[in-house]
Amino acid sequence: MSTAQAVAERRLPCPPAAAPGREWLTDARIDAAERLLVLALYFWLAGRLLYHWWFQGQVGNLLLLPSEGLVVLFMLIRRRANEVSRRPGEWLLALGATCAPMLVQPGDGTGPVPPAVGIFFILFGTIIQLHAKVALGRSMGMVPANRGLRLAGPYRFVRHPMYAGYLLGHLGFLLMNPTWWNLAVYALCYGLQVPRLLAEERLLSRDPGYREYRAKVRYRLVPGIF
Repeated sequence: MSTAQAVAERRLPCPPAAAPGREWLTDARIDAAERLLVLALYFWLAGRLLYHWWFQGQVGNLLLLPSEGLVVLFMLIRRRANEVSRRPGEWLLALGATCAPMLVQPGDGTGPVPPAVGIFFILFGTIIQLHAKVALGRSMGMVPANRGLRLAGPYRFVRHPMYAGYLLGHLGFLLMNPTWWNLAVYALCYGLQVPRLLAEERLLSRDPGYREYRAKVRYRLVPGIF
């Protein structure tokens, strides 16, 4: 090695060291923690609903399990993202909006409408979100991320049909279990869900393909309203 080469190598900047105490905070570990938390909350929800069904016999509430279970299933099999938000606020929004609906409690079965109405909303919402998730495939996630654009199926009508399906299912459960606790849980959920949705769009809008799609499909969640 020549003297000039040795001097040049000594002048090369060293790569920045990881922040102290942050070496363990890898994408894989964050992803695993996210999945474990949602899975634990789902089993807790399932236990409460099954216990209530066993002793109270409100079978309609059990329809919430496949609806919320789809969230867990597709989160477990999702693909790695091309780009993921690193903003702590957006992580908290996503975590809160995903976990909050699993805190609802079955009521005493006296709702403002016949149980069949609530069951219809849950079933219809589940069909919509299932269609959206099939169209999205393994590209879904909790934190704003670009896992590849999927613009077919119900995405031709609103930009976030999965959230529209959640909304219908949650409305159905609330109609069958109209307690102040459940109202507060869903109010918190959508107080976080809407900013989360907007954060997703900010990230996806860096993609020219998504900007073109956004210009074609005007509404985010509810056609004609939002």
